[in-house]
Amino acid sequence: MLSGSDDMRDIFPTFYKKFKCIANRCEDSCCKDWDIDLDSETERFYNTVQGALGDKIRSKAVTDEYGERVFRTENGRCPFWNDDMLCDIFIGIGEEHLSQTCANFPRVRVEYGGFRENILSFACPEAARLMLAENDAYRDFGGETELDAADEDDDYLSFLIKARERTVGFLLNREEPFAYRLADCLEFNAQVQSLLNGEEPSPLSLENAEADGCGFIFDMHLDFEIMSPQWRSALEKTAAQADTLSISRDFELDFEKFALYYVYRYYLEAVRSDDVLYSIKRIVCAYLVTGKMDAAFAEEGYPYPRMRILQRYSKEVEHSYENTEKLNSEFDADDRFSVESLIALLEQLQ
Repeated sequence: MLSGSDDMRDIFPTFYKKFKCIANRCEDSCCKDWDIDLDSETERFYNTVQGALGDKIRSKAVTDEYGERVFRTENGRCPFWNDDMLCDIFIGIGEEHLSQTCANFPRVRVEYGGFRENILSFACPEAARLMLAENDAYRDFGGETELDAADEDDDYLSFLIKARERTVGFLLNREEPFAYRLADCLEFNAQVQSLLNGEEPSPLSLENAEADGCGFIFDMHLDFEIMSPQWRSALEKTAAQADTLSISRDFELDFEKFALYYVYRYYLEAVRSDDVLYSIKRIVCAYLVTGKMDAAFAEEGYPYPRMRILQRYSKEVEHSYENTEKLNSEFDADDRFSVESLIALLEQLQ
């Protein structure tokens, strides 16, 4: 779906406008686990709210370690998420007075030169359900759509748009197992990265590349900031048997949609980071952790449904600034995350 003025074009996946918050029927509410960011305009209004609700709002608004104004969670819950799993601010003063974070989530809007891409976050269970149900969710995304809307003189962005579409093509090549598709994405984007670095692309030295299982990836995830004890337990149980588990074909069909979400959400961040491999390596890590976890839970009759595995990974890892920074730092520092080593690891899976 496309909309917008002549100056800025908005691009939406097909499922975007189907989303509607299911409130207290949600199995993993955005009102739990996360501190809630307060934008300055909303807080100015909150300072005018009278009565007990206004007093509580002002008492719960604090400055965090990054200098941002937030509502801190209490026992893993937003202080305004009541026992009926509904929002006291929404009930007391109306939806229009929610903070921008609460009003917008899971909607994400990223602006580039001449266009904005709008997407839903996989961290929301209802959004995850919509994305997993769609087979052609991003038909209005794509090279020609963005290239047509991009600033004509932005050659760097245009190059990244074209590279992203090549990457999507590898992810959708169902003639290959998904691990091989990821390997193709890594190899292609290593060439892209060379060009971004001003270097001549050269063939990868794959014949001597080695990998010794995926345990180090689970160790890294277990060292992350983890919100949910259930998630930690699931990681630990999967890590203990990870190298003996096989990722199923059924899982690959769902993960393909998660990978597309990730590419369309993060690949063009390279306009700021100058690094396309971060996003691909993060997809590889997500594939190994969630795919192995799915296999472990299949043996147990799925105590944690597949959608929730992918959704919770998004909430625990993707939406944590600290965890994302740790991932990128490890990618830079640890040779086991080199393109060659990750390709060797992926090829071990088949």
